[in-house]
Amino acid sequence: MLQRIISIKNVGRFKSCAALGDVTFRRFTLIFAENGRGKTTLCAILRSLFTNTPAFIIGRRTLGSMEPPEVQLLTANGNLTFRNGAWSAAFPDIAVFDGTYVSENVFSGDVVQTDHRRNLYRVIIGAQGVTLAGRLNDLDNQIRAKNTEIRDNQEVLQRHMPLGMTVQDFLALPEDPQVDGKIAAKEQELQAVQRAAQLQQRAALTAVMVPVFPAAFAQLLARTFASVAADAERRVGEHIARHGMQARGESWLTEGLGYVAGEECPFCGQSLAAVELIGAYRSFFSREYHALRDEVTAMNGQVGGAIGDRVSGAIEQTILQNNSSVEFWQPYCDIAPPVLSAAGTVGEVMAALRQSAQALLQTKAGTPLDAVAPDDGFTLALGAFEALRTSLGTYNAAVATANAVIAARKRQAQTANARDVENALGRLRAQKARHTEAVRQRCASETRLQGEKTALEGGKGRAREQLDAHTQQVITQYGQSINRYLERINAGFRITTPTHSYRGGPPSTSYQILINQNAVDLGDAATPADRPSFRNTLSAGDRSSLALAFFLAQLEQDANRAGKVVVFDDPFTSLDSFRRNHTAHQIQRCGETCAQVILLSHDTGFLYLLWDRVPPADRKALWLARVGEENTTIAEWDIERAVQARYRADIDTLQRFVSLGQGEPMDVIQKIRPVLEGYCRTLYPTQFGEQEMMGSIVTKIRNEGSGHPLYPIVEDLDELNMYCRRYHHAENPNAASEQIDDAELQGYVKRALKLVGCLP
Repeated sequence: MLQRIISIKNVGRFKSCAALGDVTFRRFTLIFAENGRGKTTLCAILRSLFTNTPAFIIGRRTLGSMEPPEVQLLTANGNLTFRNGAWSAAFPDIAVFDGTYVSENVFSGDVVQTDHRRNLYRVIIGAQGVTLAGRLNDLDNQIRAKNTEIRDNQEVLQRHMPLGMTVQDFLALPEDPQVDGKIAAKEQELQAVQRAAQLQQRAALTAVMVPVFPAAFAQLLARTFASVAADAERRVGEHIARHGMQARGESWLTEGLGYVAGEECPFCGQSLAAVELIGAYRSFFSREYHALRDEVTAMNGQVGGAIGDRVSGAIEQTILQNNSSVEFWQPYCDIAPPVLSAAGTVGEVMAALRQSAQALLQTKAGTPLDAVAPDDGFTLALGAFEALRTSLGTYNAAVATANAVIAARKRQAQTANARDVENALGRLRAQKARHTEAVRQRCASETRLQGEKTALEGGKGRAREQLDAHTQQVITQYGQSINRYLERINAGFRITTPTHSYRGGPPSTSYQILINQNAVDLGDAATPADRPSFRNTLSAGDRSSLALAFFLAQLEQDANRAGKVVVFDDPFTSLDSFRRNHTAHQIQRCGETCAQVILLSHDTGFLYLLWDRVPPADRKALWLARVGEENTTIAEWDIERAVQARYRADIDTLQRFVSLGQGEPMDVIQKIRPVLEGYCRTLYPTQFGEQEMMGSIVTKIRNEGSGHPLYPIVEDLDELNMYCRRYHHAENPNAASEQIDDAELQGYVKRALKLVGCLP
């Protein structure tokens, strides 16, 4: 239990509050205070204590004060102190019903929002449920944190993944030792597909021409003429030797015979008729001789044509062109460049053979009748030439192989789809990246994180099942308790059994209002005005009754209520007399099952309703009294005297205003209705209860009609009541700003005093 408030400094109206006299709390402690004297501040202090939230006090530091807030309370277990922004110890066994409880858990203004549903859910499920919900929320937070880790890890993995590939597919990619080759081949294929039209027009490689040395060359060198006379041959040979013409004698003489015209020497002009040597010439250089010489000449041309510079140049040009083509095709095809082992020596090899052959032919031309044997130079040159031919054949075989690959690539490029090839290449690159060391570690992290998330989700599922089971058990009982309280105060509505939901985040609860067996949704601030909802189907009194029913049902479900200190701050706002009496009764019952009840109110009549029900030993009345303009203190309060003397004091206030013009106009107005109500109750106590309000009194008089003794003044009573309502904050939200006409007030005060027989 709370035993007393020792001091409050620099908190709201409590600038420097030190308790005086006997201000010890009892099981039922009633605290009277005018509006604005500190009831809400006192509730904030207690809320800060049981929630251990310093901000509730720090935010209410006395305006203009430079000193920090301080609070000292005495409990059965010793002092509790708020100093330096913190409480000295926890005190969780407090429950406060005030405007904050209503605005946080039930409604604010005239609507029910999502936060109200969530907070009410925590209220309903109690401490055990809050623990379960806390575990569920903790798991949710862990899962969110795990999802963040997974997302960050996957962002790194996705840098290595092609578009459209899932992380699971990426993790499943097998390691392939041949992946680099496959990637290179696929890159070539992609380039080929992307340039398919150009490839179709591009020529493949060209086979080089393999030169052939004339096959009749050796036979020609070996040929002789058996038909030439031996004597002519001798004589010609001697002549040639005598004149030193061995090198080209025969050819020179053969050519010279062609210039003989008639029988005259073309050189000296003498007659050749008697020259025997000329006959030997003509016999020696017969037709066969000329034919052989022609063949030798022709062979010389064949050798030049077969292995001449033009042929070797063409071979070298083809090789250069092929090298260029290989450079073009290699990005698209996996081809081996044809290589000529004798590259760079083609011209030399062919020139060496050509020169050796032509030298032999020249010898043959000089001695056509003699067989000419190939010399070593020719034999070596011919061997080198044949080796060159073999190399050229090998080169052409490589060209043919490359051309087959090129042809296949052309066909493939013509029919392939670039998107498919890109996808395949992307998968291969991902496959390679998947098994690099850095990415392998990321993949291991992904597997680990997913396993941890699965475990958390499993724990969340189990926690939700436990919370659902607990919630289902208590929420039905809670709804039934609320409806019992609503029924006891004769409210014209009920609520449906509350339901709970996890939609949109933390769990929340919802219900419907039942009016005449019609269910009305709570709605929210966005609900149209033309649709029935909490806002437009419940009056202010109904909403207050519902909020109090929620609070009382919460206490009823609280297994620890026997140790609770329960605080009520003006719990009867906008309630009629029946509901006021019921509220007082329920507060009394609450005090019987809880450790302590503290009731704060600005209405002495309501405080007295509870006071009169409680045994004297269990009750204490205190007062938040004004001290000057800036401070409030806590003092003892004689509630009996305050109630008994109020009627007389109110009349005195009205009389001084009429006779002397004394008194604050607003205070005077607020005394008119209590005087009239006291007058009616005094005259007819069996008809009008202690808490009967003027509106109800007027209604009863009118309902009874002219037979009621007060019927002749009922219109005056009603008019005075309507005038006073304009200046009552509970009936007119703008009461504080209503202008007061002094002459009008004088008239109404005189009418009131005249009615009760006290006009001076």
